[in-house]
Amino acid sequence: MKAILKYKSSYYFPILLFFLSLLLGVSSCSTTKYVGEDEYLLNKVIVKTDDRSVPTSDLKKNIKQKSNLKILGTWRFHLGLYNLSGKDKSKGFNRWLRRIGEEPVIYEDFQTKRSVAQLQLYMKKKGYYNAVIKDSVAFKKKKAKVYYTITANEPYRYRKLYHQLDELPYNFLSPSQKLSEMSDSTLVRGFVNEDKKDTKLKQGKKVDSDVLGEERMRIFKMLKNQGYFNFSREYIHFMMDSTKKDHQMDVFVGLKKPLNEKATKKYRINKVKILTEYDPKLILMNDSIYLSELDTLVHKNVEFIYRNKLKIKPDVILSSILIKKGDLYNLNSVSQSYSRLQQLNQFKFVNINFDEDTKANDDEYGNLNCVIQLSPHNLQFYSFELEGTNSSGNIGFAGNLNYQHKNLFGGAEVLDVQLSTARENVKSSEQTNFSSSEYGIVSKLSIPKFLLPFFDAEKFRKSYNPRTIFSLSYNFQKRPDYTRTIADASFGYFWKSSKYLQHTFNLIELNFVDVKDLSEDFLNDIDNLYIQNSFTDHVIATTRYSVTYNDQNINLPRNYNYLRLSAEVAGNTLKTIDNILGRSKRNDYDSEGNLEGTYHDFLGIRYAQYVKGDIEYRFNQYINRANNMVYRVFFGIGYPYGNLEVLPFEKSYFSGGANGIRAWQARSLGPGSYVDEGATYPNNTADLKIEANLEYRFKLFWALEGALFLDAGNIWAISKKDDRKGADFKFDRFYEEIALGTGFGTRVDLNFILFRLDLGLKLRDPSRVGNERWIIAKRPFKFNQLTFNIGIGYPF
Repeated sequence: MKAILKYKSSYYFPILLFFLSLLLGVSSCSTTKYVGEDEYLLNKVIVKTDDRSVPTSDLKKNIKQKSNLKILGTWRFHLGLYNLSGKDKSKGFNRWLRRIGEEPVIYEDFQTKRSVAQLQLYMKKKGYYNAVIKDSVAFKKKKAKVYYTITANEPYRYRKLYHQLDELPYNFLSPSQKLSEMSDSTLVRGFVNEDKKDTKLKQGKKVDSDVLGEERMRIFKMLKNQGYFNFSREYIHFMMDSTKKDHQMDVFVGLKKPLNEKATKKYRINKVKILTEYDPKLILMNDSIYLSELDTLVHKNVEFIYRNKLKIKPDVILSSILIKKGDLYNLNSVSQSYSRLQQLNQFKFVNINFDEDTKANDDEYGNLNCVIQLSPHNLQFYSFELEGTNSSGNIGFAGNLNYQHKNLFGGAEVLDVQLSTARENVKSSEQTNFSSSEYGIVSKLSIPKFLLPFFDAEKFRKSYNPRTIFSLSYNFQKRPDYTRTIADASFGYFWKSSKYLQHTFNLIELNFVDVKDLSEDFLNDIDNLYIQNSFTDHVIATTRYSVTYNDQNINLPRNYNYLRLSAEVAGNTLKTIDNILGRSKRNDYDSEGNLEGTYHDFLGIRYAQYVKGDIEYRFNQYINRANNMVYRVFFGIGYPYGNLEVLPFEKSYFSGGANGIRAWQARSLGPGSYVDEGATYPNNTADLKIEANLEYRFKLFWALEGALFLDAGNIWAISKKDDRKGADFKFDRFYEEIALGTGFGTRVDLNFILFRLDLGLKLRDPSRVGNERWIIAKRPFKFNQLTFNIGIGYPF
């Protein structure tokens, strides 16, 4: 009884009791509760094929009737919610359960036949013209299991590819078909023939209608980029012949003669007009006041039509537009102009129209007038935010006052200023809490140019549309164990080299850190001299570069990859300047007044010197609309040297917390097998970090989601001056010091924000000895062994 009362006193108990009751209730319901007498619940759909080159996942997309959603591959949670409802649909609770649940899927023979036909069509699209699809159904206890067995047989492959009429074998085309084709002498046919080296149709590859569609789109875009404004995809077609070719096909890339001769005529840009304050509502109303206030400015052969005053410098707008007077029409230039104008962050609406100029007298080329319509955002924006916070598992609140000016100096410069205050309760290793307060201001100025002295960045700007970013910030932190002030100034660049690849290069970042009022308890906890040095006043002057690849499409649920590489170096520039100027070093004394060494300073403060690099990879596997699997690996290492032979505290690695290994509190894990049982404040940091995470995410009901996770990793020291026992990284033992934790999480996804609660449980603790490290089955379970983490957003 005492044990039960003890568990009830835990704040975990109501949460766990609710979910346990819910899960037991859902699982206890019969899955066939609402299946009629002569009906069968579609229990499972199995698709088998004898050709492994055809993905089963793609085949399943063609199945017309799928079984109810499952969690963990077996548990029909959503069907269980539906079955919890009573038969009286008039009751609100029953209607709510049916709305958030999923109605049972009743087997239909008609849908099975449709699926067979769809699978047959899909196999033909992929080149398997002789594929055989058979279906069978097994009925048992009001449940049906459907099998689709596919015998693929030998696929058809491309043998020869033809791009010109005079290359074709005799009788490949009928006389009427030849008459409907563009002749080999046309410029359009010539461009397609010259471009055949980039074709997606390759000899020996399987015939694939999707690839044919991609080839049609490639040819269409190529011709559009050559100036053929009126050319249509409908003119591109493919003729194939497989007669007596033993599962092979010859393919002719056909180009039909267009009915309209303008389709084969190139077009040049005649005029460019830009409406910088376009209001579609007032235009449609033919508002006389609005139209009377419009004025025109001609700048670099471009007409700017504006209202009262041109708010953005013309050169800034022109730098984002690749459509120039006298150039041939180019589809890529139009697409890139759309993207660049939107990235200026000045316009809520961008539209580019082309009208044929019939008055122009040019027999060789057609002429287009380009009209670009821009509807501006409001220039200034204010907001106030009050939110709960989670900093590595420590709970608190924060208030932010935000101000943004989108066009500070008339050149699309975006100024962001944020005033912030925060307070949080921080857990110590003794499960006691203490308060931490924080105040700060951050200002950032983003300029749509690549500002770099003595360097002509015009070509780079046109290719990558970079931004130059200046940043200033000040932050004051007050804790019972110490007070810290951080001032930061940075200057750098941001650009995208492709759709998925973005770069950040901070040319210089100065970080001033002032640490005061270190408590005696805190100093006693970190009696290691190496760690104490990381809490001294210091300056960090870094150059940092990072590149990120992210192919996620938020509008299309599918697998995606995320890869981030970053590197930074600190102190070398200041060190070089000191050596050139021959500046003398300062003496460094310990707390007892003994000389420890010498160092250089910057503005009277010792500066750090180190190199550091990180790599992080994530893979999100989309299973279905209710299930996702996420994998993450991280490796980071920092090496201090020279002027400050420790990594500064804010640049060191730590583990544990809501975004790491969630079975441990933030900064309480490691390094290695090091144990500091007397420490009151968890502040374990080190120079190297290895971490891996596996998380299975599933949707429950409404905005509620669930997750099961497994985390592994640790941190280690690589500096020989760090003498913490068991903290150093050794190749022959580091794998024995990997911590392992698991747990269960819930999320509430409100679209604009996601709240997260994770309960972590230790499986393997590297701070223990030998066989005692596997602790999951070697101690009685208690609720206080769970580590409670609250977060905003997904952990990764």
